[in-house]
Amino acid sequence: MNNEDKIKRWLAGELSESERNEFESTEEFAKIDKLMKAVKTFKAPGYDVKGEYTKLSDNILHSKKTISLYSKISPLLRIAAIFIVALTIGYFSYTHIISEANNQEWIAEASEVYLPDSSLVAINSGSKIRFSDRKWDKTRNVELDGQAFFKVKKGSQFNVITEQGTVTVLGTEFDIKDWDDYYEVTCYSGLVKVLANNNEVILKPNMTYRLLHGEEDLYSISNKAKPDWIDGESSFKSVPLSYVFEELERQYGVGVETRNVNINQLFSGSFSHNNLEIALKSITIPVNLYYEINDNKIVIGIENK
Repeated sequence: MNNEDKIKRWLAGELSESERNEFESTEEFAKIDKLMKAVKTFKAPGYDVKGEYTKLSDNILHSKKTISLYSKISPLLRIAAIFIVALTIGYFSYTHIISEANNQEWIAEASEVYLPDSSLVAINSGSKIRFSDRKWDKTRNVELDGQAFFKVKKGSQFNVITEQGTVTVLGTEFDIKDWDDYYEVTCYSGLVKVLANNNEVILKPNMTYRLLHGEEDLYSISNKAKPDWIDGESSFKSVPLSYVFEELERQYGVGVETRNVNINQLFSGSFSHNNLEIALKSITIPVNLYYEINDNKIVIGIENK
């Protein structure tokens, strides 16, 4: 076996223990080992585009007078150098990708955001979105955590990605709610494709798709141009009380404690975002519950008969 074969097998981890010990005692291995240690301390220098371009131009002009250093390097060191350069390029490429992903900061609650194509996103309390400016021309992707209303400009495919599903459109208006085991999509104009729970559903205007605790439901809503929460009101249709209480906590920044309340009881109704007392009455009176307000803590229990 020649030296080039040995180094290839050494890099691939194919040498036996005796062959590896024999190879690592050679002078050629010492040179390779030195290169490997050097790359660990390698740090990419600052890159001067203009200066490097000038150097490159000069090198091209004088290329006929240049003697290739590569031709003087032994075959073993050539292989090792190529291997090390590949590792270095891979490391910095990976670092760049991770850095770019981390630079996509979340845009938080209760605000309106215009995307690069002038599509509008209204973000509900306790919710956030993020997207990539750099890649927007190629892929219109938005990540959503919580609830948001979208008015999408016509164009290429537009995707809203959440933990529980993906909504795909070309140009339309729709609302997405993604809270733990509660996923809901409502279409207000155009057509919306929902991919969730290993199923694909097409929504027309005034249709809602809901995935609650793994159970799917599809129903119609009254003719509206936008969700009620945009105008300061949270609305529910046959939703467990636990989710109603969670929404109250998000909108008012309070904590809710229940006493002997069946939080799985279904609730249909709404509450205002402008007055806590009125909101609590809107929730508790229809289901015969009482409430107490203690600073930022709300206690809700069964009304004594």
